[in-house]
Amino acid sequence: MKKLTAAIAALALYFSASAFSPKPENESPAFFNATGSKVVTAEKVGKLISSAFNEKFATASEVSWKENQGLYFGYFKQANQDLMAAYTPEGELYAVARQLDAKELPEAISTTLAEQFGDCSVNTSVTEIDMEGETAYYVTVENKKSSRLLKFLPGGSVEVVKKIKKKALTGTVS
Repeated sequence: MKKLTAAIAALALYFSASAFSPKPENESPAFFNATGSKVVTAEKVGKLISSAFNEKFATASEVSWKENQGLYFGYFKQANQDLMAAYTPEGELYAVARQLDAKELPEAISTTLAEQFGDCSVNTSVTEIDMEGETAYYVTVENKKSSRLLKFLPGGSVEVVKKIKKKALTGTVS
């Protein structure tokens, strides 16, 4: 279970740091090669997953699939929105992710961002992931010293998922 949760967290990191697209050819090859994801056909996904997907997302278009660590990730458009759904091999919906604007964050999260990270700039693109009934928001904030990927729960609690220190430039310019 921890492996699957890690895969979802890695996807959140990826979605927060790049454009969200339902088409695998637009995804970062380095990210997916590093985690072992591979493009799979709808036939490879199987009837259990296909049936569950079609029932839940009946109006989905531009559907494409990837497989990673035993999960099948469907990338698609629905109601003019780019989405990603993760399924177990048994056809159980594991997680749904979507990109949204930072202005759409719940008020408790916006308040926490302003209070605790007021010295940082907030990436306008936020990833919302609903996994096993719990919704989390992944937000990237940045200041002069570092960039951090934060995970927020709807009540406003926050944890740092990843922190990257910025390198200080030294030397002279001639």
